[in-house]
Amino acid sequence: MVMDSASSASDVTGTIPVLQAAPGNGRLALIPILPSERLPDAIGGPVLRAAALKGDPTAAYEIGVRFAEGKGVAPNFDEAAKWYDRAAQAGVVPAIFRLGTLYEKGLSVQKDVDIARRYYMHAAERGNAKAMHNLAVLDADGGGKGANYKSAVQWFRKAADRGVADSQYNLGILYARGIGVEQNLAESFKWFSLAAAQGDVDAGRKRDDIAKRLDAQSLAAAKLAIQTFTSEPQPDDAINVASPAGGWDSAPSQASTAKPAAKPVSTKRTAAAH
Repeated sequence: MVMDSASSASDVTGTIPVLQAAPGNGRLALIPILPSERLPDAIGGPVLRAAALKGDPTAAYEIGVRFAEGKGVAPNFDEAAKWYDRAAQAGVVPAIFRLGTLYEKGLSVQKDVDIARRYYMHAAERGNAKAMHNLAVLDADGGGKGANYKSAVQWFRKAADRGVADSQYNLGILYARGIGVEQNLAESFKWFSLAAAQGDVDAGRKRDDIAKRLDAQSLAAAKLAIQTFTSEPQPDDAINVASPAGGWDSAPSQASTAKPAAKPVSTKRTAAAH
């Protein structure tokens, strides 16, 4: 459950949000906020606080980010989860993704990989590449149910096609070892090369090792595939949340970071900043 000790039952959810379609004017629907709700002045300027308390889902997301990251206030994952949940109920994709990370890690909420997976699935279906990557990592981990490398390969591929370096690295590993997919050293070389081009030093070393195992024709074909590779774009609303011109106030804008972690078959993880 997402709950805050000071919140009412209406702020508690144990379900995955039904994604709301934007009204005809292109704006997200307002979310209900109790009149008794208050926000600390330090969380942001009056424009942000007023918008959040009026139910603006994009403002709710920004409030969640600031509570999670300790911007202006002490970090508070209970409050972050509550405000992310409100934004997610209106269909704010980055909020849905971040809720998935809270459930996966058990931050403020009881750790539940199945719920995390459903949040990630919603975000992935809306085009969020980090959610695709995290779904793949969950599949590779197995969560005590046994790894599903075939599914992991599919999600890593979707994220890798959208430029997620950790997914590209992981595909290199899986293709090299023939795990979840037929062994293909040319494909392994390709994905290690693409990850290395984004600064992954380990991927560069593995690329060079794979190159020694390829014949000249296969190596040339792999290099051509790399030259012609273009990342698929993510929908803007899958990764960005609208804010007023100039930002909600003078606070720095939110940015997600990628953080690798050791996983089975050396898979790497991308998680939201917190």
